[in-house]
Amino acid sequence: MELYETGNANIWSNSYVREQLLKAHLNPGSDAASRKPKTITATVDWVLKNQSGTGSIIDLGCGPGLYTQEFAARGWATVGVDINESAINHAIESGKLQGLAIRYLHQSYLNKIDAGAFDMATCIYCDFGALTNEQQKTFLLNVHQLLTPSGVLVFDVFGAGISQTKMAGRSWERENANGFWSKSPCYVLSECQHFAQEQVWGQKYIIIPDSGEPSTYILWDHYFTVEKLESLLLAAGFSVIETKSDLVQESDFASGDVLFVRARKI
Repeated sequence: MELYETGNANIWSNSYVREQLLKAHLNPGSDAASRKPKTITATVDWVLKNQSGTGSIIDLGCGPGLYTQEFAARGWATVGVDINESAINHAIESGKLQGLAIRYLHQSYLNKIDAGAFDMATCIYCDFGALTNEQQKTFLLNVHQLLTPSGVLVFDVFGAGISQTKMAGRSWERENANGFWSKSPCYVLSECQHFAQEQVWGQKYIIIPDSGEPSTYILWDHYFTVEKLESLLLAAGFSVIETKSDLVQESDFASGDVLFVRARKI
């Protein structure tokens, strides 16, 4: 695997895989795509703490709306953005059922977002670390343009502890029909590699179904120190206000070493 190698498929555009991701998002007993309800509520409490009244907020990578619904229920004018069409469609219907006025946009947050100006932007579940270095810069530029003067960005990243949950190497397995990767039975070839100098782990999956063409998916997990984040954010026009490292008490998917950052536009 090469650093920042790309596959010929992605988990957000494959119609079958994105449905499996939606199921994982909506499983309250698992942290496999969204955090558990108790952690989500604690996160929203922290995101909105010390706010003088309500305002406008945009959740980038909102998934099925688990956070946007909490924001809207607390009186915030809320917009959600996600590239997963299945998740956005679920969020729209779920919001309607709860009588919540939430606007949803089906698009990538790496593209310019024409949705107005916001007092706050959030990006939760370590999405930022899944981006390449250049994509991180694009993301921060887009957020900077979305925020009002002195607007606030809140996001989370992995700390170095994620390396304790990873193991470099290759493996394969046989997956039955209607598994995570394919409706057809398939072979799943996996490769995990650590690029220590860049502080990133790569995970490559080659899916070889019994029927259909092979697909390659590659996922990235960067990890950060506070000092590295401060430097990165300052270069993008943000000043770190606060960090918090104990919101995620446990995880049954990746790592519990998660750092939340609150940064103000300058």
